[in-house]
Amino acid sequence: MSAAQRGTRGGPQGKATLLAHALGLRGRHGKGPWPAYGDPLPDGGGHRLGFAGGGEDALLRRDAGEGGARVTAADVAGHLEQLPAAPESGAGRLHDLLAGCSAIDIADGLGAEVLRRGLPPDGLRRVGRELAQDGTHREAVKIGLVLLGLGGDVRDRELLLLLGTLEELTLYAAVALRRSQPDPEPAVHELARRVAGWGRIQAVRVLGGTVDPVDPAVRAWLLREGFRNTISDEYLAHIAATAGDLRGALGPQHVDTALLDGAGGILAALARSQGGPAPGLADYRDAVPVLHRYADLAPRERPATVAALRDLIGITAFFRHPPDDLAWADAAKAELAARYERLLLAPHWPAVVLDHLADPRRPDFALALHPAAVLGLRPQARILARLETGPSLLDPTWAHALRTADPRLAARVAALAERRAAVAPQAERDQARQVFAHLAPGLADRWDRYGEQRP
Repeated sequence: MSAAQRGTRGGPQGKATLLAHALGLRGRHGKGPWPAYGDPLPDGGGHRLGFAGGGEDALLRRDAGEGGARVTAADVAGHLEQLPAAPESGAGRLHDLLAGCSAIDIADGLGAEVLRRGLPPDGLRRVGRELAQDGTHREAVKIGLVLLGLGGDVRDRELLLLLGTLEELTLYAAVALRRSQPDPEPAVHELARRVAGWGRIQAVRVLGGTVDPVDPAVRAWLLREGFRNTISDEYLAHIAATAGDLRGALGPQHVDTALLDGAGGILAALARSQGGPAPGLADYRDAVPVLHRYADLAPRERPATVAALRDLIGITAFFRHPPDDLAWADAAKAELAARYERLLLAPHWPAVVLDHLADPRRPDFALALHPAAVLGLRPQARILARLETGPSLLDPTWAHALRTADPRLAARVAALAERRAAVAPQAERDQARQVFAHLAPGLADRWDRYGEQRP
């Protein structure tokens, strides 16, 4: 029975399965990425602290069995050992147990327990598919994917890709693809292209550890697109630079624009990441030669855009405030710092910024605000024109205007914010309240008189 056929069946007690949810999203939105990372899942579970799909497993270890006994990898392996070998093996009882576990805490240990007990792969695959296809709770489905990684094969590829596009499940599907498929790299690459947030981060991390050296097509994707995600490019910049061989890719006399765009984005993300949750520029072995090569190529072959300028600002900031333990030769640091300062002072950049800000309705208007400040520009008329269009109170232009405006202009910004608040949905006002309370004390307090508005 195919995944599509199985997805038409309900789960226990008629509950919606995660597979049916994934099939519905694919039918409406294609292969992915899907809106809101595939959330909310039909089990009704939420994310603590507002994590997007997959974020909680990426950042936290936790015990899902609050108020009860903690489910261990040995407990799960013991249940697997007792299940009969026949099809339709009664994995429903196991599902209920797994619904109270923390999959991220037991996944690695479960593999070790399965190996120690010598559980047969065909039985693991059968139970894994039943949990993955009929599961109505995310933790049970995650363990189903773990079992498919331990006992699955090429027949499970479609199911793993489909469920893995739900970004809450991407990590488990990516590891299962790496372990179970005869061609793990293309399989994990396909999954990584279907996701955009924490799922992209997790899939690329798995992809970076599949084989070495990485396939040329995968390297090209990592350097041009694969490191980008909706959470933070810093998480994947170092993987892209190393597994993608950024130094080698920039070696030819001429390189394509997409590669230069990617190289700038990777170097800027590495610069921002220094001291953060992922390796930074100081941790990149080829940083010095790659920075020199990018400085050679970018001025003549990368179009002068706000994106290029933002990358340049990020790299230059690293040299203005280098880490104390940067182990580069003083001469190398000084030479690179001088090169990037000269690139930033190129006379064409102010026109690039002002041209970007000329259209007050462009969706990416706010991307030029920080570059404008770095270059010492004060495009107040263009900023007011943007606010006159009544953008969401969550638009970064509001905060920028309030931070940089003189008293007369600040009064005009406050009046425009009041006008937007009068028609904004309650959720938008609530989310914006903290920013406005900090930058314009008292302004957000007046919003309580506005009722719920239609978006």
